[in-house]
Amino acid sequence: MSYVPILHLTVPAIWVSVLLAAAAASLLMRIATGYKPGEWYWNALALYILTWKLSYIVFNLQHFLDMPLSILYFNGGLYGHLLAIALLLVYLAVARQKHAALAEQAAHAWLLFFLAYQSILQLFGDQGMQAFLQASLLAVAVFSIRMLAKRKDVPLGLLLATLSTVELLLLSVFGPLLTWQNATLAVLAAFTIAMNRRSEQKGSKR
Repeated sequence: MSYVPILHLTVPAIWVSVLLAAAAASLLMRIATGYKPGEWYWNALALYILTWKLSYIVFNLQHFLDMPLSILYFNGGLYGHLLAIALLLVYLAVARQKHAALAEQAAHAWLLFFLAYQSILQLFGDQGMQAFLQASLLAVAVFSIRMLAKRKDVPLGLLLATLSTVELLLLSVFGPLLTWQNATLAVLAAFTIAMNRRSEQKGSKR
């Protein structure tokens, strides 16, 4: 695991990458689509991070009781990640009833966030080639989404599914294809694209 020195602290690169990717994805959404993600975006991010971090207490209770400050350096691991993803999916399904734009924005936000996250994480890990390829795919995604906004004959879901597939292939070049990280990408991509598709179908019937 890579670490990033911040003042007098040494922080895992994955934490810094998540926060930087969230900010980058928000900015890139404005460039690609012309609008910024709604309140749901930051709510979803906070839900994931808090669940992932605080689940450390649940899955490592004795260690936490012995060393309470250990929560600053550890998270819930794989089980915490899976719990956070499950709650995130529930939140998106429920929040779309309140936030009308969520169904349209979620697929863009997830793809741009994941690509930005991979670009930053690989950069921190001194994986120059992989960081460059990830950043290149991120640029292609932003350009493609922006161009698609001017055309109605190409389904958005098809573009996002294609970009997600390319990302999975890229990840498989540098590591195994069957990982929890790749599964997370696939599940959230499928879920958010399905929401977007359903929203488009409802819009076309009106």
